[in-house]
Amino acid sequence: MHDSDGVFTQFYETLRLPDYFGWNWNALRDCLTDLRWHSAKHFLVTIDDAHAVLSDNSEEREILFHILNDTANFWAGKPELPGQEKVTFQAVLLCPPETQGEMLREVRAQ
Repeated sequence: MHDSDGVFTQFYETLRLPDYFGWNWNALRDCLTDLRWHSAKHFLVTIDDAHAVLSDNSEEREILFHILNDTANFWAGKPELPGQEKVTFQAVLLCPPETQGEMLREVRAQ
């Protein structure tokens, strides 16, 4: 996921985003906060080598991390309704130990 198209492709293919996905950051946020199109109720997004994701574009990297954080907070804040299973969404960013400090600073800035 070295550029935004790579990010969108990975999310589209892995989460089976709907065909109406707009291939932009707002569309990614919209799909992740409206998961009615997906039968699963629990989502765990794991990003390997997170330190390398969008490493040449810090602005877009910040957008991605912000979207993941907002999405997790969105679903955590939704009330559990009678007769409906609560949706959970978590994101795990995996990186080598020597980059953990930098990654934590970036994620916490969100």
